[in-house]
Amino acid sequence: MKRFNKKIQSILESFNALNGTKWVGIKKYVSVKSGEVANFVVNANFNYGNAVKTSVEILETLTAPDFSAIADRYKVVNHEGEKYGSNAPAREYLATGKIPKEGTKARIKCLEGVHETKTIATIVAEMIAQFKANQDEETRSAQSIAQREKYDHVAKSVKQHKETKRLHIWAMANWKEVLEEGEYSDSTMGIEASQKNAIERYCKEVLNKQLPTTKYRNFVVEDNQLSEVAISGETFTFVD
Repeated sequence: MKRFNKKIQSILESFNALNGTKWVGIKKYVSVKSGEVANFVVNANFNYGNAVKTSVEILETLTAPDFSAIADRYKVVNHEGEKYGSNAPAREYLATGKIPKEGTKARIKCLEGVHETKTIATIVAEMIAQFKANQDEETRSAQSIAQREKYDHVAKSVKQHKETKRLHIWAMANWKEVLEEGEYSDSTMGIEASQKNAIERYCKEVLNKQLPTTKYRNFVVEDNQLSEVAISGETFTFVD
């Protein structure tokens, strides 16, 4: 195991001593993005493969009536073949017919942003296929591989970013208590992101079967972002 300061080393040793999935408390975690402060109870040392398997099983139960219900309830697209732009150059091209000169980076960016709408059924099928592909080392996506290669695993449920050297606890969030509300931006989701979000919400809110993979969280182990980590009967305090 790599050497860290005594407190961090003790935390890593506690994680490595976990036998099976265990509850871990994370206290007063600050979201850098929103400023929200919250307490969490998470499951550490979980089997992500099982989470993927269960998520696939839930998605495979969805049928045509569910697809229609998802579209109606969350007001998302459920038809195919309509072109849309996911970036400004693509949207301008579709609106005006004007396209940047051939062979330029601007043209490539423009065309990369042109997509066609898909049905909810297609999006569900793609989610299932992506889950299954990323479980298999031979078919794992380049994006998934690149993401994995950014980190070194230094203990059970703890990884370190190779460039920033920050430690991250990765676990399944099961309970959350918001202590201070943050400032949440009204970011506009793309069409496919909205469809995926609607599918996940439907499984949780209507079927009462939340996809386990949507519970996955990363917590940065730094004193400006958390105050305590409670694990296996021990509490490690970062802020006085």
